Amino acid sequence: MALPRVVASRLMQTTVRRYHGGSQFKPPSMDELPVPRGSWQAKYDADQRRYNSILAFGIAFSVFSFALAKGSGLLYFNYAPPKSLD
Repeated sequence: MALPRVVASRLMQTTVRRYHGGSQFKPPSMDELPVPRGSWQAKYDADQRRYNSILAFGIAFSVFSFALAKGSGLLYFNYAPPKSLD
């Protein structure tokens, strides 16, 4: 009965200590990083055009929604006294 316990103990010790990379492990270096290509200014300008178009669409959609809700009578801002008390 003691033999399976010893074998299990040995197996657990070796699996617990296998956290290192072994002899094939090579630490990462700066040479493995991707090299940037192209003009950063061109990429920046393209991104800004995209973000500005998204912003313009969001503002236009908000104004349209606001005008539609105001025109349908769903919004009342209380900027003038009501015409009647009812």
